[in-house]
Amino acid sequence: MSLALEKKVRRELQFLPDPLKLADHVRGVLKKGDVEKALALTRIASKDMECVVSWNHIIGHLLSEKQVSAALKLYNEMKKRAQFPDSHTYVIILRGLSEPPVAADTLGKALAIYHSLGAENSRVKPTTIHTNAALRVCARAHDMDALWSIAAKIPEQGAGAADAYTYATILNAIREHALLESGDRKDDSEIAALRATSIQQGRRIWGDIVGRWRAGSIMVNEEMVGAMGRLLLIGLQPRDWDDVLSLIEQTMGIPRLAPKLGSKMRKAQHLPIRVHDDVKREQTNVIDGEEPESEFDRSLLLDKRGKESVQLIPPGNNSLSLLLEACKLTYAFRESYEYWDLLTNKSTYNLRPDMDNIHTFMRILRQTRASGRTLDIITDTIPRLGWTPHRKTFRIAMSSCSRDKKNPNVMEYANTLVKLSEHYNMEPDPKMLLQYMELALSTQDGEVIRQTVEQMEGSITKLKSLISFGQHDGKKSSSWDKQDIVTLMRTVVGAIDQMTNKQLIPAEKIQSLVQKRAKMNAFITRLMDRMEGKNIIPKEKLVELRRDSRQIRHLRQKLVEKEKKAKGTWVKDKKDLNPQPLTDSPFDV
Repeated sequence: MSLALEKKVRRELQFLPDPLKLADHVRGVLKKGDVEKALALTRIASKDMECVVSWNHIIGHLLSEKQVSAALKLYNEMKKRAQFPDSHTYVIILRGLSEPPVAADTLGKALAIYHSLGAENSRVKPTTIHTNAALRVCARAHDMDALWSIAAKIPEQGAGAADAYTYATILNAIREHALLESGDRKDDSEIAALRATSIQQGRRIWGDIVGRWRAGSIMVNEEMVGAMGRLLLIGLQPRDWDDVLSLIEQTMGIPRLAPKLGSKMRKAQHLPIRVHDDVKREQTNVIDGEEPESEFDRSLLLDKRGKESVQLIPPGNNSLSLLLEACKLTYAFRESYEYWDLLTNKSTYNLRPDMDNIHTFMRILRQTRASGRTLDIITDTIPRLGWTPHRKTFRIAMSSCSRDKKNPNVMEYANTLVKLSEHYNMEPDPKMLLQYMELALSTQDGEVIRQTVEQMEGSITKLKSLISFGQHDGKKSSSWDKQDIVTLMRTVVGAIDQMTNKQLIPAEKIQSLVQKRAKMNAFITRLMDRMEGKNIIPKEKLVELRRDSRQIRHLRQKLVEKEKKAKGTWVKDKKDLNPQPLTDSPFDV
């Protein structure tokens, strides 16, 4: 600390006698990025007052800047200055250490700090908030052994007992660990066994949750239900997917619209049961005609009179997403429509779907080849809800049309989708346009193909501009985008060739298409040469052309200056932004 800074800090501290005012001032200094001054204020003030809150602000700021070593060093320094950390200090440190990316040595430091709270001489005793923060560090570090060692010591009652966030953290950690471990293995049987083990752990935890919920010692929320539901969805057994419907019925009271998997009613309705390719039939744990027991039976939360013994959870967007994903995996498409109508209806749950819900529902419509209803989602549902369609929205809708080729109205739907994407001022999507062109080619109708090529003319012009000049934000299009554009243009060129070779359109309409084909083919050739690093113009010729261009530009500036001086409108110090057009050619001088 320099002498000038120390004098300035001591002068300011004369007007900050209160720890609260000091903490507010330190936070303001940190917002300006002056960590050195904030440290000087806190260190000098620590001699005369207790200013733990100021130390907390600085530690939190350093952790937000990913300066873990500096923050922990400051944590040790404040203890040496007799500024004893409070409960909030440990929460700030543990939460800061849990922010990704979590370094290899960060977990050890976090565990050392957390376990220090359990020491006999600790001034701060661990609470549920501290435990949740420590569990989050373990989850982000993907260390399940450390997570289970902390979870095993959580008391069943009292200040450190598990709450809803505790269980949600553990369930999410189990799911992420299973996905991470599955990615490192190639044997399908090992992956199936690993995920089954993880789901079984989650089922046992959920049994404990239900018991505590019924006893009134914990409040279950949608986040917990979502964590359990997402864990079930990573399974490779149909029973796991089907239990999501039971989970929603148990916690939210939304009735199952599809009979339970393996029940007699399910068999009577002939609902398809999809078995993953990597899972053998004997691994599905489904017995035809027999209703399996489940941890998600609604009866577990009913009292002796058959009434709800707990307060049910209102459904949200996460719950709707779970229901749709489960129905899609079990091929219960009709039930997914019913769930959507039930939850979004104003007379029932009046749930407002978000764009993720809409995209999930559109994927189900794509599987059922419901291109008409997919278009209704974009033209009616999305504007009514106040959302704006994404690029992904139109791509899913166009792929629905591609799967619904036998529908006589499918080209009308596809034309409307392209016009809607232009209405929302979206940059052309080459993948969506490629699906559009391939759909037209599948009709083998020359007039339909010709109209499609003309409809795409404006979009292709924009794509050429995108390649030449970049995007609106100044970014150049990537090589992957260029390859997609080349594929699209080649498909259009092939469509024109097909129309001319097979004489699918009258001769008088061929000439304009041939001209478009020539221009497009020339652009593809230049683009491919550029992508492959070929020089279209020799280097010596480029140097000569640039030199001539500079000379012509200089000559033009001189002529503009001469003409304005003759008119008396020339200002020497003002930049000439709008030069008047020249009456004489510069080459006539």
